[in-house]
Amino acid sequence: MAVVLLHLVNEHGQPVPPSVRVAVETAYHWVLREYEHFDQALLAGMAESVALAMCRRLVHIEFPRRYAIVALTGKLQEWYRAHPGVEVPLELDESQRIKSSRPDAMTSADLSILLAEIKVQLSERDRQILVLMEQDLGSPQQIAEVFEMSYSAAAKAIQRVRDRMAAILAPSEMRNGSRNEMMTRSRHFNPDI
Repeated sequence: MAVVLLHLVNEHGQPVPPSVRVAVETAYHWVLREYEHFDQALLAGMAESVALAMCRRLVHIEFPRRYAIVALTGKLQEWYRAHPGVEVPLELDESQRIKSSRPDAMTSADLSILLAEIKVQLSERDRQILVLMEQDLGSPQQIAEVFEMSYSAAAKAIQRVRDRMAAILAPSEMRNGSRNEMMTRSRHFNPDI
């Protein structure tokens, strides 16, 4: 990859003072390292505009390096806000690492099938609570109102549904294990419904 040279001049075309040059070059290299996939030419243009702005208000800048880094990072963030649909290219090894570290995403159809299979194995009341949870009405307050029970009883009912769903989704060797092993499982099962 070619080295990008910064053309750091003030509004009169004169070279910028050494403190501004060092600060902007430091900021440029820091941002380049942090955002390694960003277009270097665009970043160089942003760095040059930061240097120009710094020359205009140099007497007010107490810490030039800090100013340059914050200003250049701000310009980069403004660019990302103005271009939200821009994709960041990944190297082949990066994309495979990301794919292998994350399980495959579940489609809404797969989730519907899974929930239908779970509902068959739940009691009628647990099934009704699960349906309310699917409709984003699964807070303890809302469950308490629907089933005319106390808030704490509704919270326990929701937790019981989550525990039963976790037990259903557990691998077969976990389900065949002893009851004590099942009780040591995490009680925080929250499917994205």
